[in-house]
Amino acid sequence: MMELMAKYSTLFSWCVLALFLYLTVKGLREPTGNAKLIKDCATQRDWYGPEKEAVLESWSPLKTTRKGEYFIFHFTIVIDRQTQHKKAAALVKTKEIDRLKQGLKLRVKYQGLAAKRIAVAGMIFDEVINQSPDVSGTAV
Repeated sequence: MMELMAKYSTLFSWCVLALFLYLTVKGLREPTGNAKLIKDCATQRDWYGPEKEAVLESWSPLKTTRKGEYFIFHFTIVIDRQTQHKKAAALVKTKEIDRLKQGLKLRVKYQGLAAKRIAVAGMIFDEVINQSPDVSGTAV
């Protein structure tokens, strides 16, 4: 047994080193997709960016936590006189989920004219914009 361990100790140490390097590089990688949207939502208080109002079009659940549920919101926002359709994640408290409706005003924080980094900073439940009379308020 000792001979076997002595014979393969170098190989074993290289495997451990390779595993450690792989996990380090994987941990340093930037999140993509829905994970990036959640990261932008969670860190939006730390980064610089103007806030504007946007109009909610649709939403879908993403991840549940103790504080509430993350949703992906699809919305329309006007940036530099251009209407853009964007999506961002937001944490919604459990008791406020029933209040989500199409046409709901959102406060959105973004960076740049193309809004590559965007997050929902808040929801304005008191004011709902009527888009058309046949729009039901159901989630997509």
